[in-house]
Amino acid sequence: MEQSITLTQILERRSKPRIECSYPAIVQGQDVSGKKFRANATLTNMSANGLYLVLKSEVQLGNELFVIFRCSSTGPLGKGKAPLIAVEGNVTRSSQPLQGVYTVALKIRHNRFL
Repeated sequence: MEQSITLTQILERRSKPRIECSYPAIVQGQDVSGKKFRANATLTNMSANGLYLVLKSEVQLGNELFVIFRCSSTGPLGKGKAPLIAVEGNVTRSSQPLQGVYTVALKIRHNRFL
């Protein structure tokens, strides 16, 4: 049986598959000016190695962030039956696609279920 390979699979550089999602999250860390912040964010995709977030705070490459999210897009972060997950990691990429909106790629260093 012959398998077909798509262009996306050829161009994919990630070592782990990604899951597309839209989960509410809370992010804590330091912004580009070194000021501590805690902000709401949206987790847009994840893998075993990393997270991709949309938030309103600009962060610097290498900064350590702490993220809490629930694998559920319904209801507030504190409610629901889906597991609550805490992640610590470092920013590997950051961009500003729109005024006042930032996207951040985070490489996971540590995670745990709460």
